[in-house]
Amino acid sequence: MSVPADNLLCVNTSHNGSFSHKEAQLGALAARQFGVLSRDQLLEAGVGRAAIQYRLGSGTLVPVHPGVYRLQGAPSSWEQKLKAAQLWAGPSSAISHRSAAGLWRLDGVDPGGIVELTTTAGRSAVPEGIVLHRSKVLTPGDAGWLGPLRVTGVARTLMDLGAVMADPAVVEAAAESAFRRDSDLFARLKRRLEDEARHGRRGFGTLRDIIDLRDPDAAPTEGMFETLMERRLRQWGFEMPVRQYEVKVGDRVIRIDFAWVPLLLGLEPRGLKWHWTREAFQNDTDRSNDLALTRWRIVLVTWWDLLHNPNKIRANLPELER
Repeated sequence: MSVPADNLLCVNTSHNGSFSHKEAQLGALAARQFGVLSRDQLLEAGVGRAAIQYRLGSGTLVPVHPGVYRLQGAPSSWEQKLKAAQLWAGPSSAISHRSAAGLWRLDGVDPGGIVELTTTAGRSAVPEGIVLHRSKVLTPGDAGWLGPLRVTGVARTLMDLGAVMADPAVVEAAAESAFRRDSDLFARLKRRLEDEARHGRRGFGTLRDIIDLRDPDAAPTEGMFETLMERRLRQWGFEMPVRQYEVKVGDRVIRIDFAWVPLLLGLEPRGLKWHWTREAFQNDTDRSNDLALTRWRIVLVTWWDLLHNPNKIRANLPELER
């Protein structure tokens, strides 16, 4: 997301009848930064202190944080708030935790507009609306640029999430969605956590538990349903199923989301969340009818039951009780 530069003419230039080259550069920079600029950026561009004060007085610059301004007319957005906070926190900071997870679009994490950063610098008097974490270590490999925003990488973001998310299932869902995108991430995370432990840094416990419990040879789950259902099965002490097991019925191959093959028992999601189009509903009906011709017993699970009534699911899986 960016803001068109011609929407950000922040200076009354009627005294010279034209839009100066300097103002054009500032407009372009502000457009890349969601409509915000720092005092340092203005000074570096040649805008003097008196000129900055004039723009503040005329309303063409609107204070956001100390030393950070929004250009008049720039539309407000979450990304704008993130960039403004980052400009205030300085170059040793990076957007992190829930905000970073939201930018990376990790499963299960709704940032809800939160503005969350990590810095290695000492900062006091944190502005209202900013959640600031301090870290002794934020290596060059821990953060990089996502467009105009400096953001912790996916690995560091997952490590940080456990410190702020009360539900470990959310961290696991985020991790699985990241593993789907990067097949090497699991191994890199495991090595990083081991390295942190060798150096006496014992944090990141939530993620460490998830990594320790996960089968390193297992493929990533294919979505939130599989992630949360697997977690629930582990909590019940059930034997773990084969994921996406293929069953041949006539000339058709059907994949069962969770399959206990020796028991001919399967478990699958059911509901509008997964089958909301007419085509999807018809396909689901056809495959259910095909499976009915076999000896497989398929337990259907709704999203509501998974989240709010898991014991109902357990009661439908008596074969797995030990």
